[in-house]
Amino acid sequence: MIRYLLADLVRSQRWLPPVLLYLCIAAVLYGGDAGAPRPPYAASAMALLPIAAWLTVVVVNNEDPVQRRVTLAAVGGWRRLLGGLVGSALLCNGVLVVLATLVPPLLNRHHYGSVDVVLGFMAHTISALTGIGLGVLCARPMIPTTGWSLIAVLGGTLTALVANRVPPVGTTAHLLFDSDPPEVVAAVSVQAAIAVAVLAAATTIGFLVGRKRF
Repeated sequence: MIRYLLADLVRSQRWLPPVLLYLCIAAVLYGGDAGAPRPPYAASAMALLPIAAWLTVVVVNNEDPVQRRVTLAAVGGWRRLLGGLVGSALLCNGVLVVLATLVPPLLNRHHYGSVDVVLGFMAHTISALTGIGLGVLCARPMIPTTGWSLIAVLGGTLTALVANRVPPVGTTAHLLFDSDPPEVVAAVSVQAAIAVAVLAAATTIGFLVGRKRF
């Protein structure tokens, strides 16, 4: 099912705007001397939050309502379809996480230690998981139209990013800016657990609402 959903997504080309926007943001961050590894990682991870939510809305809303009902009948219900949609969003955003973690050490002249790379990977994973959860809450069946979905994504991400130190994304970014190992690794691990809980809660809400509407 995930293969079908991803193939349909690739054909639609709706994934291009969020992915290209994130690549442009990364190019700005690392186009010159980005400085020490962790602050650019933190900025890149914060930028990934709205991109992950937007990309998730694209994944979930890719099918029109008629096609969605056909797919629901084919896969055996909303539970399996939602699992496939969340799995597809995880794969799509996982590619961005890997690129955002591994490409900067190749471009930045500053030394990247193993702890720096691990923290960068964790920070981007936290943003991706949180963004996917937000995207699930902002997509169908929660919000029926893509335009309102994107407005909800914008509002949610602005709230999360403007309000400093809101867990898990804001707290993680501040930890990368301000803290030193080893305490930062343990603290970021706690934020990762919160991000997993956010995604699980959002998926549960999406399932409960979708079960009533489909």
